[in-house]
Amino acid sequence: MSRKYAALFKPLKIRGVILKNRMLSTASTPHFLQGKEPYPTEKVISHFANRAKNGAAAVYINHFHKDDFPFPGRAIDNPPGHFNLFDINDYTAQNYFCQLIDSIHFYGGKATGYIMSSPDWFYKDGQVPPPPGDMPPMPGMGEMEPQCTENDRDRSAADDNMPGMLDVKDITKEMMQNYYENVAREASDLKRLGFDIISMHCCYRHSPQAQLASPITNHRTDEYGGSVENRNRFILEMYQAMRKAVGNDTPLEIVYSVCEDGGYTVEDTIEFAKMANGLIDVLHLRSGDMDPQHPLGYTSTEECPAPYLEEMGKVCKAVHELGLDMVVAASAGFQDPDIANGAIEDGKADLIGMARAWINNPDYVTKVSEGRKDDITPCIRCNKCHVPCGKDMWRSFCSVNPKLGLEDKLERMIDPPSKSLKVAVIGGGPAGMEYAMTAAQRGHKVTLYEAADELGGALKHTDYASFKWPLKQFKNYLIHQMDKNGVELKLGTKATGEMIKAGGYDAVAVAIGAEPTCPPIPGSDGDNVRFAANCYGDVANELSDEIVMIGGGDIGVETALYLAELGKKVKVLEMLPELIADAPHAHYKNMVHNYWRREPNFSFKCGVRVTSIDKDGVNYIDHKGNEGKAPCKDVLLAIGMKAKTDGVMEFADCADIFHVLGDCESASSVAHAVRTGFALASTL
Repeated sequence: MSRKYAALFKPLKIRGVILKNRMLSTASTPHFLQGKEPYPTEKVISHFANRAKNGAAAVYINHFHKDDFPFPGRAIDNPPGHFNLFDINDYTAQNYFCQLIDSIHFYGGKATGYIMSSPDWFYKDGQVPPPPGDMPPMPGMGEMEPQCTENDRDRSAADDNMPGMLDVKDITKEMMQNYYENVAREASDLKRLGFDIISMHCCYRHSPQAQLASPITNHRTDEYGGSVENRNRFILEMYQAMRKAVGNDTPLEIVYSVCEDGGYTVEDTIEFAKMANGLIDVLHLRSGDMDPQHPLGYTSTEECPAPYLEEMGKVCKAVHELGLDMVVAASAGFQDPDIANGAIEDGKADLIGMARAWINNPDYVTKVSEGRKDDITPCIRCNKCHVPCGKDMWRSFCSVNPKLGLEDKLERMIDPPSKSLKVAVIGGGPAGMEYAMTAAQRGHKVTLYEAADELGGALKHTDYASFKWPLKQFKNYLIHQMDKNGVELKLGTKATGEMIKAGGYDAVAVAIGAEPTCPPIPGSDGDNVRFAANCYGDVANELSDEIVMIGGGDIGVETALYLAELGKKVKVLEMLPELIADAPHAHYKNMVHNYWRREPNFSFKCGVRVTSIDKDGVNYIDHKGNEGKAPCKDVLLAIGMKAKTDGVMEFADCADIFHVLGDCESASSVAHAVRTGFALASTL
């Protein structure tokens, strides 16, 4: 095989199922692709069919049970629901599942039914007995107390805020038997619908079976507690019931944490593999805890983007050396084909599970197959495909893939270009580069003007903070695409309306970005006050070692952490009850929280209103009305950004087609910049 990444493209037979390659599309449904429909709509079907078309060997589908969460108050005021939830038991939904499976099969992919868990399964036929008397009313939300500050250093992450589950010591053998029967019935139902592989979620201590496997949560003293064999007895008996239900031709997979911090070890997992030999066909290993399974720049590095790969490799090699009749899949942060292919070649994994690679690259496998690593759109690990935030909390999108959520209708929205146009782009940030790339790919002659001597715009700061490496990769990817697609660059050139008009362009797109702004605070014009967004690189070295940051949003927190890494003591003051209030709440916040808890130079105080700035510090009033002062030598502002709308209008009459992109339209996000750049260039 002559492909550069040949190991990833080797077919693999598991029982009666042949996978066309080693790349799996793991359970990962972008939120809000559809509404409350109990069946997969055409939008969801198109999305997952495209993963198979993209080249995924197996596409995982999960969330087969409808569930309604009764939020108090108005739904629009509460955090969004987590997932699209189907209902496998709804008789109007069955045919839509079949359409979804058939669409995956159309492209040669296999459909994996991914079973989660349900507390209802502990009861006969999944029917929970009604509670005695009236249910107590759900409490109201109440006022949110501000976060702790320096005193929360030892507080743990999301994995301790577990969903409410039955304590495993209270699970009786009768309940276990009910659970086995209900899981087996679900596996049988999934097979009847046409799913090729049946998988079960057994990791992070997020299901009864995972809690029983872990010594952290299992303190039983009977045959279901204590030793590795006893703690995994429930899982093995459950899989025996599943095997009986689906027969011998259907592969069974378990998704299992490779090891736990303070729980079971890699050696314990190898012992489990021995016990499961001949019963479980795919040992799919994930991170030890939930948050690192969705790694950010804070929890992974550019050199090691896939946490736990070494531990997974130890298990895989042991499985091979022992001659066990199972294969090992590894997942968590895979996208780089060099790392994924190397893991297969080195015997660290037989299969590679990926989630975000399929979300941010509609053509990932094509690029890998052709050895075009530099053309793979990097994931910036913002987790917004998992749960959006801010004003986007009800949308389904990817920050770097503007096609996500439009797969079912994009062909109807974009017409082929009728002729080649001469196009000018003003601004070399993400919006301008995305527009230039898309326009050039559509056959237009594009010239990009950038006032600075280098491209990147607001993303240039990513060259400095260690944890911003995913966004730095995306910035560098866009810069590479300018040269690859033949965009003419005029760097160090401040475009003027007169210059562009004289160029005889058919279309002009303005992407000059936004600038930091600040409401009137007494003292904010002092010599010791600067904007946070401008304090990277050489400017950071000019700052003192005692700094107060006013504003605890993304820019404020990231800049404060960057300066803290340089050895400067930074205190963040935030008016809202928490820092990075608009960040995605699923996994992202917890991992950032944990990062700053480990940074001794970083501190913060929430729920405060800044009243004035002096030469020696910042005065404020806390949420209880008490006055205070944060002493410092330098003050940084991260309170807001303002679109450069005035500069935009200089180019309004320079061409017949006039487009406004990204932050200079409305100060927003990378996602907004990319979406507007792609969308408007697609109309040319």
